[in-house]
Amino acid sequence: MVMSETRGQGSERALGLGIDTGGTFTDAAVVDMGSKQVLSKAKSPTTYHDLSIGLMAAVDHALEGEGFERSEIRLVGLSTTLATNSLLQGKGGSVGLIGIGWEPAEGWDLGAKRARFIKGGHDMRGRPLQPLNESEAMEAVREASIDMDAMVVSSFFGVVNPVHEETVRRMIKETVGIPVVAGHDLTMELGILERTVTAVLNARLLPIVNQFLGSVERALLGKGISAPIMVFKGDGTLMNLSSARERPVETILSGPAASLMGGLALAKQENCIVLDIGGTSTDIAFLDAGFPRMSKEGATVGNWRTMVRAIDIWTASLGGDSRIDFAAGRMTFGPERVLPLAMACASSPELLGRLRLGEAIEYLVAYPRDPSALPQGEREVFEHLRDFGPMTLQQAVDGIEGIYLTGDYIHRLKERSYLISTGLTPTDVLNVAGTYRSGAEEASRLGVEYLAALHGLGREELIQTCMGRMRERVAEEVLRKTIADVSGETCSSKTMVTLIDMMTGAGASQRLALNARLDRPIIGIGAPALAYVTPVEPILGTKVIVPKDHDVGNAVGAVCSMVSESIEVQIHKMGLKYFVYLPGQEPLETDRLEPALFAAKEGAEAYVRERVRNAGGKEIVSMVEVEMRKCRTGVRTVRETLNWVEVKARASGKPSMVADMTKG
Repeated sequence: MVMSETRGQGSERALGLGIDTGGTFTDAAVVDMGSKQVLSKAKSPTTYHDLSIGLMAAVDHALEGEGFERSEIRLVGLSTTLATNSLLQGKGGSVGLIGIGWEPAEGWDLGAKRARFIKGGHDMRGRPLQPLNESEAMEAVREASIDMDAMVVSSFFGVVNPVHEETVRRMIKETVGIPVVAGHDLTMELGILERTVTAVLNARLLPIVNQFLGSVERALLGKGISAPIMVFKGDGTLMNLSSARERPVETILSGPAASLMGGLALAKQENCIVLDIGGTSTDIAFLDAGFPRMSKEGATVGNWRTMVRAIDIWTASLGGDSRIDFAAGRMTFGPERVLPLAMACASSPELLGRLRLGEAIEYLVAYPRDPSALPQGEREVFEHLRDFGPMTLQQAVDGIEGIYLTGDYIHRLKERSYLISTGLTPTDVLNVAGTYRSGAEEASRLGVEYLAALHGLGREELIQTCMGRMRERVAEEVLRKTIADVSGETCSSKTMVTLIDMMTGAGASQRLALNARLDRPIIGIGAPALAYVTPVEPILGTKVIVPKDHDVGNAVGAVCSMVSESIEVQIHKMGLKYFVYLPGQEPLETDRLEPALFAAKEGAEAYVRERVRNAGGKEIVSMVEVEMRKCRTGVRTVRETLNWVEVKARASGKPSMVADMTKG
């Protein structure tokens, strides 16, 4: 489905083109950067086999809008699921790893295809543990780099003293000539496992993200758009194309972050909860005084915990494309994402004919992908479904001869986005209710009638049950997030689940009535927000705002943000000396605290300002905070002694093209 809307007239303006590739739809919006007004918007199904296809389809339709010229577009903001999905699906380049001064513990998964570990590294004060043996290092480089697309060098306490990482990096560049990522490039946090994993994942993403960004850049140029492209990061800020090509791992979770910033731009509420209900998931995040809460830990992707800074976002497997089913007499949603019947039958009249027979509503559909890289068994199953599908799971198992693990192959093909099942979804229910029109309405109606009859319900009864359960589930996820923030624990106990059910109405009790009252409004973002977020207002005791253009909030967020960086520098005292640990250089040594503080503040501020400038920021504002960490000593006479000093620097700026076009 592609839809577009246009508004606005006017003379020369500074416009931005925001693009977001979501789990179900890719959105594009042309935004007036001064007023934040959406002039044109469009949606197109996300094409998992090649994201650029759905992306450019949405852009094409958004550019068909009237009231503006393409030459007025001065900035392109891009939010993409590519990094997250690639890592979850095991895609990306082959990476070799050189570990210096450490070896992995049992059970560590570093993500590298080949790894070698050599002597060297430093202690927490930046002093060498062992000297780096350059001939040993060269041999390790030759072994670990065979047939690799990129290399990673990660040294013990390399963030404190990066000299060994830099030495081996230079060896790789001079002898192998492939991209190299050092552990201290992406974070200054301690933790050799997480720091190494972050660097390896970044290196794995280099070829796949570079190829994607190159294709997007060429396609936009082909449509007469030469505006600079800024890529959205998981912390809710932007970076330019060259930074994104060097640090693609920072785009993890950029989609949910874009929805948060889109909610801020559209609703203009600085203290709020942004709730983005999409096709695949529901994302919930808090804004305090216009700033998103940041995750205390780095972003997690699959089984990998990284040191990538990310907005603190609560994600639930609940969306417009969640599979509707029943369990223990109660309607359930997901966690599996399925293809709504309305969308499936819009492109397959044959499938609509099968639905009319009333035999089933769940069919396997093949994506238009090249299966040549698949193992033989999976490839044969995929080709059979592609050539003779759609078909039910049982038909696939019975119809493919000579393959005895068809069910397992189908499961793996679905995980890797080669296949998807159809099913009845909340999107289909809204289609029948007339709240939201999408695709083949008859297919949605047939699906509702099929599932209703299967569970002894009338059609209208099933629709009302779905609307009520979605209202309860959306409210439940907001409460779970809020309680988890306050208590620091997940709401998984039976008691907590019961209390939340009482508050949402899912488990009413005559003995006890519980009413929730949140301290801030909820901003609903996403196409189904009016239908499924607005009704939670009385349950949660707060105002729900669904702003104009909520359906493309992610795309608006992708182009309406700042460029920002932060760093923490530490000063440690050893004996009578003070040591300053600035990023990318050996520790600085001074005799007094005052010059150490000066060097730390000056160095930290210069570092973040330079990072913002390199990432495409202008009109940069920075701030530095100093916190003295002291410990108490003595028994009879207690006195405070300086333990270490933390110097935190932050800088932010407007994207340079936005700063230039809004001057005066």
